[in-house]
Amino acid sequence: MNKKFDAADKREYFRKKNEPILISDELLEEAGINPNENIHIILEHGAIIIQPSSILGTLPEELLLFYEDMGFSREVVEAVLTEYVAAEKRNCKGGDAKSGSI
Repeated sequence: MNKKFDAADKREYFRKKNEPILISDELLEEAGINPNENIHIILEHGAIIIQPSSILGTLPEELLLFYEDMGFSREVVEAVLTEYVAAEKRNCKGGDAKSGSI
């Protein structure tokens, strides 16, 4: 697979016919996805979108280990962060900040 770098530091990858698509840990890390987490692949109107299956996939492994050292399970961290993101989205759409915040 060939790489092309443009001025915005956006990376584009090209593949040739019958060449498998490989997603390396380095490529996931460049995209801000924790390579130790599951990914979700979406096929949409001529695009392939790869994103973490869980919000935990956007966090560095070191931060997840820190939370575990503090006594929080990954499930608890995921639940709190998922609710936080949902509250932020509600607030951006004009929702009540008090009722939606953690």
